Amino acid sequence: MARLSRSRVRWASTVLTVVLALGAATAAIAQETTARLFGAVTMKSDQSPLPGVSVEAIHVPTGTRYTALTQANGRYTILNARVGGPYTITATISGFRPSTQKDISLALGEGRQVNFGLDLESVTETVVVTAEGTPLISPDRMGSTSAMAEEQIKTLPTVRRQLQDFARLNPYVGVDASDQTGTRISVAGKNNRYNTIQIDGAVNNDLFGLADTGTPGGQTDAQPISLDAIQELQVVVSPFDIKQGGFTGGGINAITRGGTNEFHGSAYGSLRDQSFVGDGPLDRPISDFDEDQYGFRIGGPILRDRLFFFLNGEMNRREAPTGVSADGTTTTVFNDPAAAERFRNFLISRYDYDPGGLGDFGQKTDSDNAFVRLDFNVNESHNATLRHNYVDAARDVVGDRSSTRFRFPTGIYAIADETNSTVLQVNSVFGSSSFNVARVGYQTIRDVRDTPVIFPTVDIGPIARQPQLSAGTERFSGANSLDQDILEITDDFTFVKGNHTITVGTHNEIFDFKNLFLSDFYGWYRFNTVADFEAGIAADYSITFANGADPRRPTAFGAEQWGLYVGDNWRVNDKLTLSLGVRADMPRIPDSPARNQAVYDTFGIDTSDVPSGDVTVSPRLGFNFAIDPKQQVRGGIGVFAGRTPFVWISNAFGGTGIETTSLSARNVPFNPDPFNQPKNFPPGSSAVSVDGIDPDFEFPRVWRATLAYDRELPFGVRGSLEGMYTETIQDVYYMNMNKVATGNVAFDGRPTYTNVASGFRDIPYMTNTSLGRQTNVTLQLEKRFDFGLALTGSYAWTDAKAGFEGTSSRAISNWQFHATRGDIFSPELSRSFWEIEDRFNITASQNFRTGPLAHNVALFYTVQSGTPYSVMMGGDPNRDGYSSNDLLYVPNNASDIVLQGATAAEFDAFLAWTGLDAYRGQVVARNSSFTPWNRSLDFHYDVELPISVVRTQLTFDVLNLINLIDSEKGIIRYVSNQSYTPLNYQGIDSASGKPIYRTAFNGALGEGRAFSINDLRSRWQFKFGLRLSF
Repeated sequence: MARLSRSRVRWASTVLTVVLALGAATAAIAQETTARLFGAVTMKSDQSPLPGVSVEAIHVPTGTRYTALTQANGRYTILNARVGGPYTITATISGFRPSTQKDISLALGEGRQVNFGLDLESVTETVVVTAEGTPLISPDRMGSTSAMAEEQIKTLPTVRRQLQDFARLNPYVGVDASDQTGTRISVAGKNNRYNTIQIDGAVNNDLFGLADTGTPGGQTDAQPISLDAIQELQVVVSPFDIKQGGFTGGGINAITRGGTNEFHGSAYGSLRDQSFVGDGPLDRPISDFDEDQYGFRIGGPILRDRLFFFLNGEMNRREAPTGVSADGTTTTVFNDPAAAERFRNFLISRYDYDPGGLGDFGQKTDSDNAFVRLDFNVNESHNATLRHNYVDAARDVVGDRSSTRFRFPTGIYAIADETNSTVLQVNSVFGSSSFNVARVGYQTIRDVRDTPVIFPTVDIGPIARQPQLSAGTERFSGANSLDQDILEITDDFTFVKGNHTITVGTHNEIFDFKNLFLSDFYGWYRFNTVADFEAGIAADYSITFANGADPRRPTAFGAEQWGLYVGDNWRVNDKLTLSLGVRADMPRIPDSPARNQAVYDTFGIDTSDVPSGDVTVSPRLGFNFAIDPKQQVRGGIGVFAGRTPFVWISNAFGGTGIETTSLSARNVPFNPDPFNQPKNFPPGSSAVSVDGIDPDFEFPRVWRATLAYDRELPFGVRGSLEGMYTETIQDVYYMNMNKVATGNVAFDGRPTYTNVASGFRDIPYMTNTSLGRQTNVTLQLEKRFDFGLALTGSYAWTDAKAGFEGTSSRAISNWQFHATRGDIFSPELSRSFWEIEDRFNITASQNFRTGPLAHNVALFYTVQSGTPYSVMMGGDPNRDGYSSNDLLYVPNNASDIVLQGATAAEFDAFLAWTGLDAYRGQVVARNSSFTPWNRSLDFHYDVELPISVVRTQLTFDVLNLINLIDSEKGIIRYVSNQSYTPLNYQGIDSASGKPIYRTAFNGALGEGRAFSINDLRSRWQFKFGLRLSF
């Protein structure tokens, strides 16, 4: 088990001592956990300011009290108010009648302005005002943020009760069409790995970067916390508050529930099976499906007004089919079932290995969550929160099954995760104008993979690492586990000085990683065709093992993240508010990989030199200008610094060629014995691969600017128009340093390459690019009616460009699968994987009563344009050793090539439906084709029954209601890995001198053959739930 090293513990102890003693601090990743109240108290008769007024805010459910005194200008600020409510706020001073405002609820991160006008004591009536909802016009609104309160979480449609179901309400958030669970999200057209997720402001990321969801244990598809433990969600994209950061995409922060002075509890459950899922667009019933969810929550007082508890537990059990088969029983069918059957039969007859059937099968996903929270009001100046979150989860992972790729059932892997996270937060008030938040968190994450069979990996297909058929041990799971230990220390000290609210802070994280990752541990063989496999000679072979006595020895290293910042929220006058700040962040890697002298002598790369200690400075400026009480202009500009997934750093530690050996060779006889794979080859017949990293590499960061206009429109409609522009300062980029241009060109004019040194296969080298930009425009409208109806609508337009996008955890895969038009050493600005050009959201909810019954009805409708994908050509025309990164060259006419497997008319039709006609006579651009538009309508209904013992609620959720109405609608199509290879380059025809193009499979140019259907999300799904509450 990995533990924080002794030296880093000493570092942490020093920092913790300073933080707790001085109360000074920042958050490189810190996000809000509280809200604030501010305003002015004046004499009602002449609007003159009243200094020395006592303003007291009482959080009614817990009795927690917050107090402040107005300054000489009549202004007051309460900095650390608990999220939620209701609050009762009273302003009192001798000689004036008290004034009270009730039923005020505060959203996460909100600054609520509450003003008072006091009458002289001679006026006999105390003023009591009931507050309205969260205001649109607020001086604290500057950048792009959104919050979802408890009521929205309870009433909006969800089947799996996951955070991402609610994050998608934000117009900047897009969901990956290929993801069966809908948990892989991108924000504002940025890489999904560049988001951050936090719970109560504490880091809750998959810092190593293996999970698409970005959460710890996310590879198991488990939620990081139960939805019943959450009080409010916040999505931030461009917050100009200097405390918020740690992302170049977006941030999600979940605030958890706490106990109150009243005991409250709930038990809930739901059951689903295949009868709750539709037959889909081809009227084929889904294979065996089962999903059960049970849970409870309870909270209340231990000591009234002082000490409270909250406890939540939840169990999830799920088994769902892959949705892909080679026997025609599913919606998506592998395009060459005859080859799949031939491959399977040969494995059985020759090697007595049954890889599994051709039909569909169930993937299991199980998780158990437990959450406990204690809140202690020490006195009126100090309160503390201690929470612990536990996740135990496991999942079967199939990976690549689509219309173009088929993995057999024994070629999958199972991953198990156990995560423990403990956080202590202390909030302190010093006098009437200063406030401190100190937070210490410790998290351990344990991931391990298992496989159903131990047998050499066998891939069939012309493109390495993109097999058409695959069996044997999943090539990356034979030796794969990961331990992560994370210590977080954060402190924010805030004080008010006149019209300035100043925050000084520090945020620090200390990591220890122990990563066992040895790809192809039992040997990997690639054959171009099934016939080649039957002949027994592999086109490619590779194996990786640790050197020394233990061939499964893991890689261990530590990392640190140190940060300081200062920010000022300046209320210039009643109309203008500014937020100014600057921060400095320093990543540090105290350990060094081994030095490979042969790599240094050949390429000049020192494998022991890693980036460490460079300070990144991030300034920010935000503003809010209130034109009048019904309209405001807001925005800002600043630098947002994220971090590189540490798995990319880990590659440089584990891939030096010293601790481990990654060996590859060609034309190797197949050996079925997984424990006796070839490791010794004659000189010159094999090659090793080594991963490198630029010692000047910088973590990702962007410039981001926002300009928005908010207005209270007629008839109670609230509208916001917002524009955002993001420019890359630094992002990741990979080169292969063992490649060099030959000086020659291919038939289509692109340069060709060869190896620098024959003893090496690949030298993937991580460095930076400054290419990338995203432009976003959103329009949002909202209307709430007195009779309980709420309507919201939004439109988002995105233009996202990138020079490079890291989509894999492996260095070689990041380089190998980056589509290029020719130059493999210079990035080219092109459309991003994560561009969703147009997206419309409409939400409607209604609460009403019929006699003793209370009802809630809600609809969520989304329409979005398709996702981009690249059209490739196999055959390695640029001769760089890989057939996975060459974009298609489109001839001027079909007669300019020798086309095998299709007609000229079929080729022209293919160019038309993929939108590639415009590229005749040139290589197509990356991500220049699109999948069809997606549409989905989700429905929620709940009713509370009049049972006196406990409140009984029945819930009904339907996802993809459109598909229930019409089975041909609501279909979600995608392209596997967002690349499609319909044609292979076969060389030059000796008779005509023309290039030979051969179709990759029968019908490869047919309309729609590039697309797979997301089987489960393309069917209507129904869930019935029961909840008992007191």
